[in-house]
Amino acid sequence: MPKLILLLLASAALAAQDTPERPTARVAVGTFSDHFSDSSGTWKGWVVSGDWFHDAHGPWSFSAVGTRRPEGNGTLFSLSKDHTFGENSSLTAGLSVGTGADFVPRFRGDLDLALGLQGPWSLGLAGAWNSFGGGASTTLIQAGPAWTGEVWSASARVQQLRYLPGRETDLAWLLDVRWGASNLERWHSVRLAWGHGIIDSLQPGGSTSSVTSSLGGGWGRGQGGGGTQVTTTTTTYPNLQEIMVGTTSHLPLSRRLALRMDLGWGQRESQFTLWTGTLQAVMTF
Repeated sequence: MPKLILLLLASAALAAQDTPERPTARVAVGTFSDHFSDSSGTWKGWVVSGDWFHDAHGPWSFSAVGTRRPEGNGTLFSLSKDHTFGENSSLTAGLSVGTGADFVPRFRGDLDLALGLQGPWSLGLAGAWNSFGGGASTTLIQAGPAWTGEVWSASARVQQLRYLPGRETDLAWLLDVRWGASNLERWHSVRLAWGHGIIDSLQPGGSTSSVTSSLGGGWGRGQGGGGTQVTTTTTTYPNLQEIMVGTTSHLPLSRRLALRMDLGWGQRESQFTLWTGTLQAVMTF
């Protein structure tokens, strides 16, 4: 944690310059750590990701994420495409395959659609499906409004996570507020999530600190509110309230080099407290 703070202060002192207006590609390399206060201990991992700006509609993106837990190691490989259309509308589609421990989905598909409405308003609709070994799967649906200004933006979504077999469901609410118009320049965001099944809906390929800014389903602890473990047997748990608070900062250090830092805190009532962090170096070409 002291190293992360020093890096943050150093980046602020270096005064960022604008990145290229039309970059060709962007590559990020980093690490993350999730520490639970109960017997789950600490989960650690690495991430390599990149974007290729092939056309003006949006980049092709890839990632490879490895996670080490007490129950084993797993790696998820993902490929996605962003496509903007109309005014304030976009579609992101992705496919992923996983190897290793059972907590990694063997296959994953996801869609995230933003439909532009009047003025700065849009409607977000998203879904994800994860298939695991033994016939288990999870499905996730999100929907809610978003507002995009010149510098500030905000979104709110309701999330439903369903576990199969068993057909148990969890419901949660997500809120995101961001300062910064461009992903290539300096920006900061604050995220809040509360409800049930939040930690079970983690992005399958990264730290829990990114839970409220991305689709998820599958990398959770498998013991959420009303959820089931991702195994061949169905185990139901009490309906436990959860909350997560996170922040993300993208901090350019020079014309082409930037740091991305995620910090988060979460809690599942009567079970555990969670501290999480991610640090990535991002190079733009």
